[in-house]
Amino acid sequence: MRQYTVQDSPTMHARALASLLIPASLGAVGARHERLSFQSQSGRIAIEAWIPRAAPARGAAVILLYGSGAEQASGMPYARLAEAFVSSRRSVYLPHYLDATKGSASRPERHYGIWSGTVRDALGFVKSSAGISTDRIAIVGYSLGASVALCTAAIAPDLAGVVDWSGSMPDGCRWAQRLPPLLMIHGARDSVIPPYNVRQLAALCELRGFSCETRIFPGEGHRFSAGGLARADQDIETFLDRTLGSP
Repeated sequence: MRQYTVQDSPTMHARALASLLIPASLGAVGARHERLSFQSQSGRIAIEAWIPRAAPARGAAVILLYGSGAEQASGMPYARLAEAFVSSRRSVYLPHYLDATKGSASRPERHYGIWSGTVRDALGFVKSSAGISTDRIAIVGYSLGASVALCTAAIAPDLAGVVDWSGSMPDGCRWAQRLPPLLMIHGARDSVIPPYNVRQLAALCELRGFSCETRIFPGEGHRFSAGGLARADQDIETFLDRTLGSP
């Protein structure tokens, strides 16, 4: 288990802002954006897809999971993240898992099973429609989506990796005996999901021998600043290159 705190500097901050202000262009990488749907336990679920036209020989995909504010939430810029991942020639899927509870994010402890089951069905959809196996898929979740991602990992430990961004492991999923490689990103000043949640999960990973990295960003809260977002993007890209392979 590796656990460390991100230190900021003027040079790093300038590079991070440059990365944020000049994201990969969908036109430049030649990708198409599609709105699709798949059948799940709760009915038809909408799913958005960003598909690179020049895919690598061995396919890989990233599933994005938004927080309780759905895709309109400003905490994680989903479209920009999708562009960045597609620029690495990975397919990107954003399942609208809250469709399973009619758009409601309330009473999460009661609904984690439904949401993680919906994401598992999304994995099946990606496998059947794009021919990408689960061990070539990573999940990147933010806030509520990160918690859903961790629950999904408990029932699909053969995932390539999971990024837990400002989330926590739900109590009902702590029984997991296997988990895929984890990257946990958290703000040191997060008052919505305090950082001790990260330390608890890191301790669980160490106890059970799971592969786990923790990045704690000083000065960042539950929603990251522009510079924090860009630095987190860089950490995620490095993690994906390691778990999915460089394009």
